[in-house]
Amino acid sequence: MTLTRRPAAIPTVLSLGLLAVYLAFLTKAYYWDGVVFAQAIEDVAGGAASRSSLAHPNHLVYNFAGYFFYWLLRGLGANLRAITALQILNCIFSAGCAAVLYFILRDTLRSSYRAVCLTLLFALSATWWKFSTDANAYIPSVFFLLLSFYLVLPGRKSRPLSCALSFFAAMCFHELAVIAFPVFALGIFWQDSAPENSRKLRNVIVFTVVSFVLIVGAYALAFYFATGSLNVTGLLHWSASYSPDADTRFAFWSNLGYSLRGQVRLFFGGRLNRLRGLINPFVLLLVALFYIAALKLLYAVFANLLTLKRRLREAHLTRIQRTVLLLAFVWTVVYLVFLFFWLPQNTFYRVFYLPGIIILLGLALSAVQTTASRGTFGTAAFVVAVGLGNFLSLIYPYSHVEKYPPLAFALQMNHEWPRGTVIYYAAQNSDEVLVRYFTPETKWKLLQGTFRKTPAHGSKRPLSIAYLQPLTAHAGSKPTRVPARCAS
Repeated sequence: MTLTRRPAAIPTVLSLGLLAVYLAFLTKAYYWDGVVFAQAIEDVAGGAASRSSLAHPNHLVYNFAGYFFYWLLRGLGANLRAITALQILNCIFSAGCAAVLYFILRDTLRSSYRAVCLTLLFALSATWWKFSTDANAYIPSVFFLLLSFYLVLPGRKSRPLSCALSFFAAMCFHELAVIAFPVFALGIFWQDSAPENSRKLRNVIVFTVVSFVLIVGAYALAFYFATGSLNVTGLLHWSASYSPDADTRFAFWSNLGYSLRGQVRLFFGGRLNRLRGLINPFVLLLVALFYIAALKLLYAVFANLLTLKRRLREAHLTRIQRTVLLLAFVWTVVYLVFLFFWLPQNTFYRVFYLPGIIILLGLALSAVQTTASRGTFGTAAFVVAVGLGNFLSLIYPYSHVEKYPPLAFALQMNHEWPRGTVIYYAAQNSDEVLVRYFTPETKWKLLQGTFRKTPAHGSKRPLSIAYLQPLTAHAGSKPTRVPARCAS
């Protein structure tokens, strides 16, 4: 029996295939947040810190989920670091996102073909793919946002309690999910077919109250677990805390430039020159396939331009599709507005509204493409070109250690620094976090003021000391500095 006759098999094959690809090419260019999470998890697992240290106001349960997943894999005999466990967890969540998005697109567009193409475009877009193979709290949060969106699709029975639980889970993984609240409130209101607005408002109130109670309760519990206090002022400050480099400002042209750049980098990323030194027959084959897909895409675009005016005149959407269009539009716009002011240079935050863009794109294609002919052929060619381009210029190179100098340096230092070497460092930054994590046999001490200490006389064993100093800049997710050679 074919996949088209068994529609349930399509999301299964799709998600499992994506999971296999994600796991095969885990990134080595770690974003520094993930390294911090992994270090915290290993500190708890090794007894160097209590479980209360896992509580974090920006992502309440992520460290706990990562800790228990790491503990589970270790219990099953997997000899791996926490950073790898977190990457595997993200791969699983990302594959789950693809399955949920497929169901949303299939039910909305009434086309398994377009649903598959657009799900693959989502899963293989540059920033999503990169962070799906990294350690971060964004991917699990988006999974529950997608699940919430699926629950409020028009035509489905209104389930405000289930949606509140799903939205609460998204918030627990990352508090940036709160911005999507209007999407689900509107979805629940429009979902009910009752003519009277009172019942619709009641459902929205139930969703709002349950979500609020759960979120406030979870934050209060996490704050008490972390500090042993229930001081209201302290709780508010803790809940609203953020990184010192995060700020909200209005510099219109600068923010606009970052925002436009972010939209491009959301889908396309990397540079082909990163393949230098990694060329092999497999890579050459993929490069050839990329150019073939690009040529087929150009042919499809020119072929469709001839009938574009007629297609636009005949474009139409059903009532249900128009409702989904409005919900996806709200989803996209609320994040676009917020991220226009809040760290617009950080492209990775834009994964929170990537599903909304994909749904809008799907509805646009559905409106102008009434048959699976040249139009959908062009869609498939575009997806293949994007996927191969991102793999060759970003994913494949960064799955190799040598393409990320800070990690290569850290691993090399394991051969240079004897076990027990004390590393004195002047400031905490992303490279210090990375080198420290990947040299687990060393001891690190923050340097207070000018260093003038010497090893104590009468020590029973030689004390090896190294000084970590920044040298130059490297290209990464966040401006950081590569550690220089150290003397030990």
